[in-house]
Amino acid sequence: MRAYPLRKFAARTGAAVLVSLGLVAGIAGVPATAQSALPVTYTVLGDSYSAGSGGGAETGLCLQSPNGYGTDYAAATGRVMANLACYGATTDSVQALQVPRIPATAKLVTLTVGGNDIGSGAVSAACLAAPQSPTCTAALTASLQKLTQLPTKIKSLVKAIKDKVPAAKIVFLGYPSLFEPNNMAAAGFPADQVAAARQMNGAAVLLNGVIAFSALTNGARYVPVMWTFAGHGIPSADQWIVGPGAGNPFVFHPNAAGYLHGYAAALKIFL
Repeated sequence: MRAYPLRKFAARTGAAVLVSLGLVAGIAGVPATAQSALPVTYTVLGDSYSAGSGGGAETGLCLQSPNGYGTDYAAATGRVMANLACYGATTDSVQALQVPRIPATAKLVTLTVGGNDIGSGAVSAACLAAPQSPTCTAALTASLQKLTQLPTKIKSLVKAIKDKVPAAKIVFLGYPSLFEPNNMAAAGFPADQVAAARQMNGAAVLLNGVIAFSALTNGARYVPVMWTFAGHGIPSADQWIVGPGAGNPFVFHPNAAGYLHGYAAALKIFL
């Protein structure tokens, strides 16, 4: 199998790589919400992973997809769902723009958030393009510094959600590992790119750990998804992560299968 260099696809995708995870705070538009004649019992908040970006047929400023995990989970459980999540959202923008719009009838709130706060997209762009570069090192250093501020931000966000809907169950979901480094090595990727992929996966583990700890210590729940995505990263025969492509703004987001079999499946098991 012929490998495609990460440096090459980073250069090709350009700005798309910089917003690869929907984790750069770029779009601050007011999120869309579902309309229903029945009372909303389930609300989705958060960033692009909760908006379903990458699932296909994205619309609106928030780039929501009808193939996101919220739609899948609502259909499987018979819940009436409103999706307020938005591409590019941070903990601050979720608290300011999304929480006030949670319907009073919501009994369950799920969200992915935190990656934008620490600049995960910038780290991915810098370190995949040039793993040993000063730019990569600087991006990692800045990300780790911002990570120390995340527990306080999540604490504030959980409190705001509880104040809005005191009886609702609050569930944070983690982020998947994007890469299958062993597959990359077997396919002939350069060693530094394989190492960079392992580094990115490790960074996701660290981020998830902080999110989980912060959620659980503030009375919310946490659902991991790395285990459901295992074996389905880039590259794999059954890939659940949007791979590189020129001009694709949803690179490194779950695709429709990832949202259904990765996120919604984990929710069904843990809730």
